[in-house]
Parts: sequence; C-alpha cells; structure tokens
Amino acid sequence: MKNKISKMVFSAVALALILGCASLNTGLSGKEKLEAKDWLHAGDLAYKIKDYDNAQYFYERIIRTYPDTYYAKKAKENLGYISYQKGPIGRTVQKTIDIADPVIDDPIMAPLQ
Repeated sequence: MKNKISKMVFSAVALALILGCASLNTGLSGKEKLEAKDWLHAGDLAYKIKDYDNAQYFYERIIRTYPDTYYAKKAKENLGYISYQKGPIGRTVQKTIDIADPVIDDPIMAPLQ
C-alpha cells in the first residue's frame, strides 16, 4: 500500500516538474528576444512617422513568428492603433489636423494663441 502511494506521489511530482519545464520553453532565447524587440521598435518608429503599412508589417511579423509572447501582445495592441488611424475616424482626424496646421503656423494668427 505504501509503495503504491509513494509511486502515485512520485508520478504527480514528476508530472508537475515536466509541465513546469515545458512552460519555460515558451520564453524566447536571447537572439529571439532581441529580434522581437527590434521588430517591435521598428514598427513603433514606422508608426511615429505615420508609415502605417510598414508598422503593420513589423507587428504582423512578430505575431506570426513569436505568437505567445509579450512582444506579440504589444504588437496586437499596436495593430489596433493602426486600424484606428487607417479607418474613417483616424483619416478624418488627420485631415482636420492637416487643414488646421497652416492656420496655427500663420504669423498673423500667432498672437491669438
């Protein structure tokens, strides 16, 4: 009876260790982490200069290559921002800013600010 219980406990502990070690493999190696981080940074820079197509490319590449990581989560979040910017509301807001920009930079209007 004791032998049977000890085998069950040993099996449970071994299974827990195996599952624990398996979850550690979902992390990225140093090179993979650096690559994902670089792609995220490249996407962020493209987004800042309003090059939404390139930003989308880098974010989608992260999601395809490293799907279950922190970087993929951030890339998915940033794709939402791109979707907004490329959508009708984002385009309307950008056109409004572009139209108002000359008025704001006008030296005659400057004292009114």
